[in-house]
Amino acid sequence: MSTTAVPFPGRWASRVGGMPAVFWTLWTGTLVNRLGSFVEPFLALYLTRSRGFSVAESGLVLTAFGLGAAVSQPVGGVLADRVGRRATMVTGLSTAAVALVGVGLAHGLSALCVTVLVYGLCLDLFRPAVQAAVADLVPDRDRARAYALNFWAVNLGFAVAVPLGGLLAAHGYWTLFLLDAATSLAFAGIILRRVPETRPARGEHEDAGSLATVLSDRLLLALVACVVLHGTIYLQAFTTLPIVVDRDGLGSAGFGLVLGLNGILIIVLQPLLLGLLAGRERGRLLLLASVLQGAGFGLHGLAGTVPQHMAAVAVWTTGEVLQAGLLSAVVASLAPPQLRGRYLGVFGFSFGLASMLAPLVGTQLLDRFGEAALWGSCAGAGVVAGAGLLAVSGAAERRVRSAGVSPAAPA
Repeated sequence: MSTTAVPFPGRWASRVGGMPAVFWTLWTGTLVNRLGSFVEPFLALYLTRSRGFSVAESGLVLTAFGLGAAVSQPVGGVLADRVGRRATMVTGLSTAAVALVGVGLAHGLSALCVTVLVYGLCLDLFRPAVQAAVADLVPDRDRARAYALNFWAVNLGFAVAVPLGGLLAAHGYWTLFLLDAATSLAFAGIILRRVPETRPARGEHEDAGSLATVLSDRLLLALVACVVLHGTIYLQAFTTLPIVVDRDGLGSAGFGLVLGLNGILIIVLQPLLLGLLAGRERGRLLLLASVLQGAGFGLHGLAGTVPQHMAAVAVWTTGEVLQAGLLSAVVASLAPPQLRGRYLGVFGFSFGLASMLAPLVGTQLLDRFGEAALWGSCAGAGVVAGAGLLAVSGAAERRVRSAGVSPAAPA
């Protein structure tokens, strides 16, 4: 397997240089896959408008999807370690494409719940395998930038997919299903043709361990707790922030402008801030990122106009961009090479857990105690999560050093 870095000229070398060709193949496949992410953001509209389900019935279907998605990454992590990164990526992407077509063909509430559950389970099987492959390919010193670049590809593709999906939906939802499935299969084809297996040879690591081994790692569990807290803050952007913006009399159009700034800033800022991730202490950057996100959400409590809410979004988006890639890099440094998939799968599960807690916690705070309590809690939680991530990151670096592995050495 070639690990020769692809050269980039001038100032871009410190931002995107140092990555092997196989990484860029995975990056390109991720972009292609996300360019076709049409069904997930429009699933609720498909259920209510095209299939005629009530809001309550659609909620059941979306809950089934959430349940499948919640366990998808841990399962994918186990498969990535047991059967290999390449096989897991290809299998996950291919089965997701087939399951997606099944969703489009399903009739009746029960059938849709089952097919959407299967689709949710298959959808993210490939993610821990991709992240583990990146850790296999990229030296520790460059992993934060590598994961941040992948995050950028995800958001760049999604920024195109959502408006394009809205236009295509006017011509029928089957177009969305078929194109979404096609881009998943295209990514699987890219992997089959261009991506070798990266999992460490079994002979190098005879004691592979298990998911129970991963769950006994207190540092990982501490990081998961911090991520769940942080994710609960971040997901207020999609749960309580729309309610607050509407209460301010700004309506859905105003909310679209407010949240739309998030995607624009990620696309613009991510390449510009990549250089900050090289050679800097991860814990301090994670603390800064978390504090910025908490403070940004806290500023929504002082906002009442579209420009004011957009200013708050700019603050927490800057923190989001700074954090992108750092968390995955810390998890990869904690994980023994033979358990990278499982570690990253458990890490991925933390976001699923946050997605279940965020609407419950946020709406209760807003309903019972008001906006000041909600946004003040977000600001405080950002500081707590950041302090926890600072401590976990420092402990992870000490573990690496005590194991006699240089943080700058290739995996």
